[in-house]
Amino acid sequence: MQYLNGIQTRVNDVCKGKGNGPWVERLILTDEVVATLICMPPGNSSRRHFHPQNDEFWIVMGGTLTWEIEGEQPIHSKEGDIMRVPKGKSHNIVTTGDKDSLRLAIGIPDIPHVDSKTNELFT
Repeated sequence: MQYLNGIQTRVNDVCKGKGNGPWVERLILTDEVVATLICMPPGNSSRRHFHPQNDEFWIVMGGTLTWEIEGEQPIHSKEGDIMRVPKGKSHNIVTTGDKDSLRLAIGIPDIPHVDSKTNELFT
């Protein structure tokens, strides 16, 4: 099913259609903004990286996550929390608990992701 740039997207429908994580579904992509729904099973994590010139935002929609952000103690989040990582700060996001996590990432299109160890650019 195609969800990109719909006027309305029902998150429950996306989750049913995709099944268990891991999966990523881009919901909105315009010249100004991108919104991506990310589902990760327990124990999975993002690749440690940073964004040189842009903050990144997430709305936690399910499960529990631990955010490892450069210069900060680990931050535990759950459904209903909004998280922000400042530009230039290395970060890694780990799904904790016993069920999949679900988060909506909000940013700008084509934001550069830089691997914290290798400085490799990736999307």
